Amino acid sequence: MDWNSWETATGDWGGYRTKLNNMGIDPELNYTHDIMANPVGGERQSLAYAGALDASVDLDLETLLGLNGTSFSLGLYQGLGRDLSGEDINNFFDVAQIFIGDVFGISQMNFLQTLANDRIEIALGRLSAGTDFAFSEAFPLYVNTAVNGNPAQLLENVPSFTTPPFSQWGVRGTVKPEEFLYLSVAAYNADVNAQDNDTQGLNFKFNPEDGVLAIAEGGLLVGQESNGPYLPGRYMIGGYYDTSDYTSFVDPDDIIEGNWGLYFIANQMVYEEQEDQGLNIWGVFTLAPRQSINSFPYGVSGGAYYKGLFDSRDNDITAGAFYLGIYSEDLPGQTFELVFELNHRFQFNQWFYTTVDGQYVVNPNGQTNISDAWVVGLEMSVDF
Repeated sequence: MDWNSWETATGDWGGYRTKLNNMGIDPELNYTHDIMANPVGGERQSLAYAGALDASVDLDLETLLGLNGTSFSLGLYQGLGRDLSGEDINNFFDVAQIFIGDVFGISQMNFLQTLANDRIEIALGRLSAGTDFAFSEAFPLYVNTAVNGNPAQLLENVPSFTTPPFSQWGVRGTVKPEEFLYLSVAAYNADVNAQDNDTQGLNFKFNPEDGVLAIAEGGLLVGQESNGPYLPGRYMIGGYYDTSDYTSFVDPDDIIEGNWGLYFIANQMVYEEQEDQGLNIWGVFTLAPRQSINSFPYGVSGGAYYKGLFDSRDNDITAGAFYLGIYSEDLPGQTFELVFELNHRFQFNQWFYTTVDGQYVVNPNGQTNISDAWVVGLEMSVDF
């Protein structure tokens, strides 16, 4: 069989992978890296490599043990490299989404139970909020961390909101009364010390008395049926409340209990060339009105991507976007940061892609004394 037609770079392992899948065991391994440089602007010019290795195994406990609708997932990760944005440009929207630090830890360790013909899901264990909330299929197409994998303004305002590969203890429930409609609710341990994988690579701390993050999201899916009258789209609105204590920007002795915010995300295909090829547009709005504790009370991002723009490259994706974060009035000297991104993903086969990426960072870290930066680079990802 041709190597390019394989589902993964290592194939079927001589038939053993299929045997494992038939038993209910699905192992996965991914390596992704970003090599980014800022030849112009920032505090200094440099080039940086950042990478991550993510390994996981999904166990179908219905096949293995006869437990109907039950599965278990375990994942580990290793981060590599350094941070071009944090060390050289000094901007907020990290230009390399894969950078997580030189750390090792658990990305997931949870049970999933489905009921009522998969219309109800209950997940329990080490969960990543960003997997199930404030996520769009458009976000992984970009290299900047402003939306890959979740709106960065939300993560900055609420440190307890984890995005893969980081996780917290929690429970999530999802109800799908109709195929086009869903509602998800969840509660997570909000103590940020439990995420401190720099010193504790395998951290099992569970202390909800130090804070709980509650999230709810409702979503509407349109055009999901084949040959339907509408093009595919997804619209979601969500809100959160974190019971943790926050320190006021103005007075460090002023401790404020609780924080809340809202977000709206939309992704809509507006032109279909054939099958799943065509033009999609998307937008994000985040609101966190308590300016005394939220770095970004407002955030707006938007963009477009086209799958199959060029002849004979049907699976390639060309994407462009802007990301705007407006700083709190209680942070003097910081106004806004704005980033433009344009890239092209060469999808060589099912298990390998390379993205050629360009970014322009305006007003890094919201400060006028840091030069606007041009950033260029490559992202590569392989599923083994």
